[in-house]
Amino acid sequence: MCVGARSWSAGALGETVLYRTRRVGKRIAVGYFVYWSEERPWGDNVASYTVLPALAVDGIYSHFLYVFPGLKDALYGSGDIEGVQVLYEQRPDGSLAVVSGRADDGNHAPVALSRSDLLDANGRVVLLTDVWSHQLGAHGAARFADHSGPELKCYVKSSLQPMTEPIARAFRLGNAREPLRANPAWLAPEQAAPLPPVQQVASKAAAQRD
Repeated sequence: MCVGARSWSAGALGETVLYRTRRVGKRIAVGYFVYWSEERPWGDNVASYTVLPALAVDGIYSHFLYVFPGLKDALYGSGDIEGVQVLYEQRPDGSLAVVSGRADDGNHAPVALSRSDLLDANGRVVLLTDVWSHQLGAHGAARFADHSGPELKCYVKSSLQPMTEPIARAFRLGNAREPLRANPAWLAPEQAAPLPPVQQVASKAAAQRD
C-alpha cells in the first residue's frame, strides 16, 4: 500500500500504517490509519500564498499564539491521523481484488473511491491527498502513482501493523462506535441480524417436530 501527495504540505509521513479488518462473506473491509508528524495550514495552497489566512488558522488551530498547543493538539494530541477504508473481494485462489474505497475530502465530507482510483499498474493500492490537512479522498491516486517518483511512500510487510486499543487510546482516536479521528478507517460495528417474527419461529419449530 502506498501514499502520495499532489503538492507539498506540512508534516512528514510516519514509518508505519495501522489497519483494522472485518470479513463479510467473501469481502474484506480494511481500514487504514495514516500518520503525519504535524498538521498545519502551510503548503501549496491559496491560504499560504496570501499568508494572512494561513497565519490566522495556524494561530488557533495548530499553535495558539505560537506559545501554547493549538485547538487540535489540545483536543487530540500532536500529529495528524487520516483514514481510508478499502473493500476487497477474495478470489477462489485466495488473492484479494480491490472493489472500492471511501475517504474524506478537505472539508471532511465523504468521498467514494473507485477501483481505478486505487489500483495502479503495478497492482498496488495507492492513497492520495491534495490538501494541507492530509485527507485521503483525492481521486486519481493510481494515475498519480504510475507517473510519480520519490514523492510516493509505500508500506509493506512490517510497516503495516494492526491497530490496537492502547494505540487508539494513546492517539485519542476513539473507537468504531465513537470515532474521533480518521473516521473512514473505523469499520462500523457489526449489527446483529434481525430476529424473524414470532410466527415464523413457531412455524419452523412445528415443521421440525413433524
